[in-house]
Amino acid sequence: MNARFALRLILAACTFPVLCLPARAQAPEIRVSEVIMPPGMMIPAPDNLKPLFPTGFTPGMGFGLSCAQVQPGGSMILHTLTGRGPVLPGPSVAIASASAPALAPAPAPASASAHPEAQASTPAPAPAPASGDNHALAPSSVFVLPGFNPSIVTIKLQGDRAEVIGLLPLKDEDGKPVRGLPPATVEKNSTQEIPLGLTAAPSAKGGSPQTTLARFGFDEHGLDPQGVAYDFKRGVYWLADGYRPALVGISPGDGSVRRMFAPGEGLEPRLAARRPGWGFAGVHLSPGGKIYTIMRGVLIVAGKPAVFSRIIELDPDTERVRQLPYPIDLETFPDPAQVSTTEVGAVADKHVLILEQGMDKQGRPRSLVYSVDLSPASNINYVHDDDGLPPEAVTDMALLRKDVQMPRKTLMLDLREAGFTEAQAESMTLLSGERTLAIMGGHGFGLQEMIAGFATGPDGKPVLAPGRYQLAADGTLGFDGQPSKAAICVGPTRETPRLWLVSLPKKASDY
Repeated sequence: MNARFALRLILAACTFPVLCLPARAQAPEIRVSEVIMPPGMMIPAPDNLKPLFPTGFTPGMGFGLSCAQVQPGGSMILHTLTGRGPVLPGPSVAIASASAPALAPAPAPASASAHPEAQASTPAPAPAPASGDNHALAPSSVFVLPGFNPSIVTIKLQGDRAEVIGLLPLKDEDGKPVRGLPPATVEKNSTQEIPLGLTAAPSAKGGSPQTTLARFGFDEHGLDPQGVAYDFKRGVYWLADGYRPALVGISPGDGSVRRMFAPGEGLEPRLAARRPGWGFAGVHLSPGGKIYTIMRGVLIVAGKPAVFSRIIELDPDTERVRQLPYPIDLETFPDPAQVSTTEVGAVADKHVLILEQGMDKQGRPRSLVYSVDLSPASNINYVHDDDGLPPEAVTDMALLRKDVQMPRKTLMLDLREAGFTEAQAESMTLLSGERTLAIMGGHGFGLQEMIAGFATGPDGKPVLAPGRYQLAADGTLGFDGQPSKAAICVGPTRETPRLWLVSLPKKASDY
């Protein structure tokens, strides 16, 4: 009897792993590979940065991602974007509330060539208006290469090997290379981002750096490309522009702008009230040929953040637009203003994937992919109340749902739990077969920002956030209304663009 009982235990122990295999197979699997680039793609650094970057900058990429086609042999062609160039957070800038101040011109874009270039010269600083009752503070960004020409990047994925095989520099309607500098904002409720440039960029290990900042003029043709998809039916690339925001049709032949849907030009003007950096993010085409993009985050109405973002659905043939609410996961994220709806992927008409990211209630970074059924969602295009306020004015989700129907969302993937380790997932696309998600983190050109000679805050801690400083009239940084020794410095990093591949337990359309 004892021998028989012992035999049963041995058989049970042998069988247990087999019983566990199906559960283990249901977990998503993740793998990562560096994106291989030809050496000739390096971007020359301006003269004042060559000692730090003797071989130039690594081209940034990952700002938008889409799978274009499957080739014979199983390789896949992906498209992504360089973004608007290497850009760093800048100080607050005083702007005239009644009229715009005079700004220094920015360098012209370099000619399109084998890779995007940037002018090495930097204009002298333009005086910044002194702070006062008739001035307000606006955020700024420091454009390290103000003449950078954004490009569409083509990647060939063969198995786990990802290799850049082409670049298409972007041009405006007249065929001139575009820059990444922002256009002037015309929406009265929108905050303007002020473009700045470095006149010197010492190493953070230097003695007492005296970096100054130059103000640039706005560029009406400037683009912040944050999503790309190729439209085989219409023979055009569609880009998501984070500035206006806009959907932009690009010629695949020469990279020039063919058409544009922007606020007041085919899209609701209210979309222009986005915060700087929170315009459109990602663009994908559904099997039926409709274009989907999403606002990177919620709108702020009457000083309060909304509890939903906006998905935009466009039929390019009829130019019919629908705007659909996407509810923020308030159970996970305590502050909807800091949640990024970073990417949208179209599985089918009215079925999309949304990448939602932010800090959870425990202060941990979360990157969640939701499967979203749009069929029950209300169309909020041009919807407002009797006072002219949009649905975002209602911040009580239960109260909002009485008038606005939300889509159904199902958590499909927790990227952090699956093994994703980058600071943020910038873009994603569904590969052929619907069982693999490709994800990129948004590579930042291999440079980082540091504050040298930093000021000390009232709490006695170093002030390392550039936005807490103010741009002084001489181009230096002030703090708390007083001059400071702080300076923005640039240093190299070892980051390289990487492509993450996540194998799903089942097809995306089955969620």
